[in-house]
Amino acid sequence: MFEMYNTPLAILYLVLSIGFGLLVLFLIVAIYNLICILRNVRKVSERAQNTIDLVNHYLWQPIKIMMMILEKGKEVAARTRKTK
Repeated sequence: MFEMYNTPLAILYLVLSIGFGLLVLFLIVAIYNLICILRNVRKVSERAQNTIDLVNHYLWQPIKIMMMILEKGKEVAARTRKTK
C-alpha cells in the first residue's frame, strides 16, 4: 500500500483528497445545522406573528375605538361652537 505513495506528488494528492473529504464532511454538517436553525427560526417567527396578531386585536382595537370617539367628540364640539 505504501509503495504507491513514494513520490511527493502522490503524497500531495493523498493529502489533498483527505483534506477535501474533510472539508465536504464539515460543510455537510454545517448545512444540516443551518437547516435546523432556520427551521427553528421559522417556528419562532410564526409564533411571533400570532402574538402580534393578538396584540393588534386586543390592544389596538380599543385604542382605535377611543380615537374614533375623540374625533366624533371634536366634531360635535366644533358644531356646537359654530351654532353659538
